[in-house]
Amino acid sequence: MKKSVLTILLLFCVCVLLGACTSEKPRDPADALIGEGGATSYVIVRSDTIKTGVQAAVTLTNTISERIGVELDLTTDFVAKAGSAIADQFKEIDTEILVGETNRELSSTLAAELPRSRDWGIMRSGAKIAIYGTECIDEAVQYFLDNYVVDGNIYIADGEKYLHLSDYTIDSFTVGDTNIESCSIRYESGNTAAQTLAQDLAVRINELYGYTLEVKQTTPGDTDPQIAFVTDNTLDITETVCRMNGNVLEIARGILGSYETGYTMLLDYIDAGIQNKTLAIDTTLNLINEGDSEHVKIADKAYFDELDAKAAAMRDAVLYTESEYTVGEGGKIYYFSETGDDSNDGLSEETPMKTLDKLNVLPLNAGDVVLFKRGDMFRGVIKTRSGVTYSAYGEGAKPIINSSRRNYADPALWLETQYENVWVCTEKLVNVGIVALDHTGELGKYDELVGTRMVAGTNNFNGAADMNEDLQVWSDLATNKLYFYSTEGNPGERFESIEIGVRENTFQVGSNNDIVIDNIHVTHVGAHGVSAGDNKNLTVRNCIFNWLGGSILTGFNSGNIPGYGNAVQVYGGVDGYYVYNNWIYQIYDTGITHQFSSTPSKAVNNMNDVQYYDNLIEYCFWSLEYYNSRPEGTERNTTNVSIHDNFCRLGGYGWGCLGRETSAPMCAMNSAGEEVKDNYLTNNIFDRCLGLLIRVGKEGTMNFNGNTYIQPYGVKFAYLWGNNYMFDGTAAETLAKVGENNPTLVYVMDDVE
Repeated sequence: MKKSVLTILLLFCVCVLLGACTSEKPRDPADALIGEGGATSYVIVRSDTIKTGVQAAVTLTNTISERIGVELDLTTDFVAKAGSAIADQFKEIDTEILVGETNRELSSTLAAELPRSRDWGIMRSGAKIAIYGTECIDEAVQYFLDNYVVDGNIYIADGEKYLHLSDYTIDSFTVGDTNIESCSIRYESGNTAAQTLAQDLAVRINELYGYTLEVKQTTPGDTDPQIAFVTDNTLDITETVCRMNGNVLEIARGILGSYETGYTMLLDYIDAGIQNKTLAIDTTLNLINEGDSEHVKIADKAYFDELDAKAAAMRDAVLYTESEYTVGEGGKIYYFSETGDDSNDGLSEETPMKTLDKLNVLPLNAGDVVLFKRGDMFRGVIKTRSGVTYSAYGEGAKPIINSSRRNYADPALWLETQYENVWVCTEKLVNVGIVALDHTGELGKYDELVGTRMVAGTNNFNGAADMNEDLQVWSDLATNKLYFYSTEGNPGERFESIEIGVRENTFQVGSNNDIVIDNIHVTHVGAHGVSAGDNKNLTVRNCIFNWLGGSILTGFNSGNIPGYGNAVQVYGGVDGYYVYNNWIYQIYDTGITHQFSSTPSKAVNNMNDVQYYDNLIEYCFWSLEYYNSRPEGTERNTTNVSIHDNFCRLGGYGWGCLGRETSAPMCAMNSAGEEVKDNYLTNNIFDRCLGLLIRVGKEGTMNFNGNTYIQPYGVKFAYLWGNNYMFDGTAAETLAKVGENNPTLVYVMDDVE
């Protein structure tokens, strides 16, 4: 029984049927494409480029072969140049079945009647047959197979045409006076966020309307009808608008505005504006989002003056802090002064001892207190004891623990070598880090002179013979000799002071517990200011750490290349680690850290109850850092970490950053192990870094909240579990990945005096 047009409409949803046939329709032998014995001149043609229809053409070819046993050739629409060797092989013939977007006229004719992406159709004109569709070409081929490849032949009448017009949310979509299908979507060159949104908008419009708009970069001065993502410097910095501007529908933002916000406003407007399958965006469109000027700022001189004032206040809070100590039950107080005598008992201010060598052999007990006289300097290192507090007495500046064993500005300590301008120190110096030249001792003077470290095996440098610039210093690890390149003669005559830090730690905590280090100034050591291993209850407060580090971490990665040296460090397990109200600057590596590397020999490493707060950290390679790496077969846990109200400034600008400035990570929170809970980074200020402000190696390592991020616009900003991000209009979205929903973003747009 012949099916009615209504039945076909119901079967194929919203179809327009013009001359369609079905498998029950009587077939006219004149419409058959396959002759007796399977003879036919027909071929199947697809595009010779990667367009829609390639796989559909293969399916058509294979299915015809399976159903009626006829092998039709599958070829492309490539046309060879007349007279060429392949001209006969690649030429257009009359008997072609065209699949998808080909270069044949009939494909174009049919395509003109199927303008939208989910429409498709079938048409015969003369001997040619076209099967056309873009997104739904497979559906078109299947319809052809079901309705025209029947009864052992292919039947289609000349002039027959079947159009399948899909249903869309919108049938009429205009922008101003322009039909949307005549528009393109533009984005700013190099702006990947805008490009992604532009591509997504093209997909959305296609889904709603069926037209695919071209997405491309903005061309300056182009006013063709378009939807454009643009930056408008006349808008407030965080403002975003969605508006008509002549023929252009603009999603415009201030320099720090959010394209995402403007895009969302446009989508909401479209969803609300569809009436009776019609959408008209007229010239009155002007949607505005004022942004968040409270949490997004442009840095100016006044802002940096505020930061300088805050830094000065934090310095004063350290400089003028009174000593804090409690003598435990049965404990004693031991006093040390530059004018003391190691033969004294040290039990009163009137009978102080003098040297750190004496201190290190004292039989200290838990509850004892060691006090150094303010304004005095003590050379050497301190081997701490469990339960002991180290602090200060008297008036004036904090006592200095200077780990440079002497002032090496003595001509007798330096000898000329066979190399021009190269001198060698006569004293044995093991693995030298910092070499401080004529330091004034003025606190907060960040531009003091230091020797330029040379490392054998890097930058074509292999030893003293390769030294060629003034103030280069090289520590020969094999001979423990220090070489100095001086264009102005003997370094001991040239300088008033030369302070040298070798590879050792000033406060050597190790695995001692319950130690307090308070109101001490630590300087000129080649490794760490405070170095602890597995321990409990280590407190470092009210101290100054400066100009230290730089010795070689020998054997690291099977070489003697990387330098190191941190102000305050725990390496290993810790339960109770409190570092607060310290001023830390010009450190080779890290200001404050707790860390443990991938060491399989240690089965369990726990880090618990860690607090860093109210510290001013400046001119370091890293300011804040932690990691607790877990190799296979071990257990690592990091819990109850609170890092808050610290002010980190100018990462990568320090003396130890030379040659590696752009890789400096100001705040680095890496692997934290299996159990990671109650770890918070809150209310800190991260003020400019030549490398990254934050680096997080693994998702969930740290909870960020309420921090301030200050960085020049458009430079490196963050590295989050394998991906780099820039400090631009997407910075807030980047921070959301680490749970930072309340940041203050401060952009440095130009040099600020």
